[in-house]
Amino acid sequence: MPDILSRICTRLYTLILRCRGAKTGRGSVLHHSTDVMNASRIMLGEDSTIYKNVSIYPDKSGYFIMGNRSHAAPYCYFLIADNRIEIGNDVAIGPFCAFFCHSNSPEGAGKVFSENYVDSDIIIGSNVFIGAHCTVLPGTIIPDRVVIGANSLVSGELESGFIYAGSPAKKIKSLN
Repeated sequence: MPDILSRICTRLYTLILRCRGAKTGRGSVLHHSTDVMNASRIMLGEDSTIYKNVSIYPDKSGYFIMGNRSHAAPYCYFLIADNRIEIGNDVAIGPFCAFFCHSNSPEGAGKVFSENYVDSDIIIGSNVFIGAHCTVLPGTIIPDRVVIGANSLVSGELESGFIYAGSPAKKIKSLN
């Protein structure tokens, strides 16, 4: 019975977010425990799922865009601010991953970290797998057909068709 109640609450929550401006395709849901700021800045394609305890934080001009048949597993964190995160089709994001479009920066002579930020979009292509506990930094571009190993720190522009892993993430081997 609790599973049925949870599914009903999740469907209701998704409808509430739609009323608040979220755009969700047929069959897409956001779990009722999802923490969403600015619902009108959220767009999900068809049959996509945001699982429990995910946080999505776009500001008034930021966007969270997820394609078709993609999902973010429980406890993911998306700090978008006034940037955008674009996620393609058939993307699987493992649990406890963190995506930062807005972050403190060690750059900038004479400034303290709390006054020095880096802001940039994160773009993820289609047919991508991101393992558990990964961190993705501002400006990262992950093209189509990429696997990111668990516990990786990802930044920069990756190359399609490869497995990456480590901190920082390095190219491990070809998917071919």
